[in-house]
Amino acid sequence: MSLSEEKAEVRGRVKALLTEARAGETGNAGERSLRAADNFRALPEYAEAGIVLAFLPMGEEIGTESLIGTALADGKVVAVPRMERSEKAGDYIVFIPLPPDYGSWPRDRFGIPEPPAGLRGLPAEELHSGSVIVAAPGLAFDRGGGRLGRGKGYYDRFLSEARAGAARLGGSIVACGLCYAIQLLDSVPMGEDDARVDLVVTEDGVCRRGAIGAQEIGG
Repeated sequence: MSLSEEKAEVRGRVKALLTEARAGETGNAGERSLRAADNFRALPEYAEAGIVLAFLPMGEEIGTESLIGTALADGKVVAVPRMERSEKAGDYIVFIPLPPDYGSWPRDRFGIPEPPAGLRGLPAEELHSGSVIVAAPGLAFDRGGGRLGRGKGYYDRFLSEARAGAARLGGSIVACGLCYAIQLLDSVPMGEDDARVDLVVTEDGVCRRGAIGAQEIGG
């Protein structure tokens, strides 16, 4: 089986698990999202960060409203991704700072608030010189920091560039996979261009890359 076939198989399997969990209501999704947000906020890396790069969930993704609201209340700069493209850079992400009233933004076809085109993203210099924690979405993660996204490579490219920029400008960036516990697998297929995360946070606790087992935080 090729790498692309392995990835497709795992994506299909995890999507089926998420659909089954939602249909069976094995646990309230809102409550699980709140517990995951509490675990994220308990991270020492969160306390040290001035910038939180979050995401606005679509479909089966874990909820982030509580995490975003608390981070804004804590005085963090919170930004969410907007996908862009140019002839020079190809496909890439810019992170748009969230105002308190971001819920009033127009909704895209998935029903997600969409950053207006006129809003500018955080400058690379600010991201690369600051203390940043990333709440990264993904379909599946593993205990070695492996991340399986939706196949476009946006976060892989962003994390690679952001880490290089932080090393150059003296900043720090911690990549944290944020997902439901059923999305944390023993292993996910990875290619040489796939970026790993430093830790994974679920409603059940925290799994740090390189650690044996999961470090539990909170409920």
